[in-house]
Amino acid sequence: METRANYIIIGLFTLAVIAAGFGFVWWFNGSNSRGPRASYDVVFSGPVSGLQTGSAVTFNGIPVGEVTRLRLDKEDPRKVVATVAVQPDTPVKSDTRAELDAQVLTGLASVGLIGGSATATPLPTPTEGQLPRIEADASAVQDLMQGARQVMGRVDDIARRVDDLLRDNEGKISSVIDNVDKFTTVLGNNADTINGLITDVGAAARRIDQLAGNLDKTVTSVEPDKVRAIVDNVAQFSTQLEGMTSKVNAILDNVNGLTSGEEGKGMFNEIAAAAAEVRKLAANLDTRTAELTANLNEFTGPGLRQYQALAVDGRRTLAEIERVFRKLESNPRQFLFGGSSVPGYTGR
Repeated sequence: METRANYIIIGLFTLAVIAAGFGFVWWFNGSNSRGPRASYDVVFSGPVSGLQTGSAVTFNGIPVGEVTRLRLDKEDPRKVVATVAVQPDTPVKSDTRAELDAQVLTGLASVGLIGGSATATPLPTPTEGQLPRIEADASAVQDLMQGARQVMGRVDDIARRVDDLLRDNEGKISSVIDNVDKFTTVLGNNADTINGLITDVGAAARRIDQLAGNLDKTVTSVEPDKVRAIVDNVAQFSTQLEGMTSKVNAILDNVNGLTSGEEGKGMFNEIAAAAAEVRKLAANLDTRTAELTANLNEFTGPGLRQYQALAVDGRRTLAEIERVFRKLESNPRQFLFGGSSVPGYTGR
């Protein structure tokens, strides 16, 4: 029985300590919420990540209340309305501004009220059944988080595009890498040739530098007086050309008068008649030439072949005649009487 009594005492003591702890926490957290409260609606134009019912409300950094309700604006769903309850002596006036104070590490958020001037007027009296409204400003942390999300979204989009580009052009990239490998291999195998080429280029550069120096010396050695004399001669030549312009104009006028006068017209008529005769003579010559060409073509065609056959037959006939004469000359008796000899006469 004594042992059981000790266990009961220890258990009761443990429960008392736990209840005292809970009571202290409730007293510590709820000390500010006890007593009368003034409620306001704080309107946020955007997301309120980390803000929840029971989140703290501060005024110039001092805790003055908590968030009692969160809801969407009925007129504009993009806006969030947070109902806050603060101590009645909190100087909330018409120029009081609100913002969302977010804790980057914990992710929790609170509503921060920033006081205005002492001479500012109180908030306007709302309609019946409504609470006074405070329009919240975008906090620096909220802007930073939103900007970070946008940047991360863009980075993710760029990474996705790069991945798609690499995937679609994997074969081409492999081909480029192979070509680079081949090119470096060729460069390694022809290192001596490349070194010789670089040496030749260096020698050519030195020669160009030397040539430029010689050209500079040549330009420097030119006497300015001679250059002036050449320029003066060119100017004099131009002046002489200007003086000859009148003579050229006079010659052209004479030629124009000759061609437009009666004598000129008669001379050009005679020239035209002579040209017509020359064209007629050329036409006749062309006709004669065509006839001669046709005759020559006719002769060189079938006429030439007939002449060749006639010549062959004539040569053959002459050969027969020559053969007959040779027989007559060698044995005229045989040619006249035939046979091998003249028949003998026996007298019978």
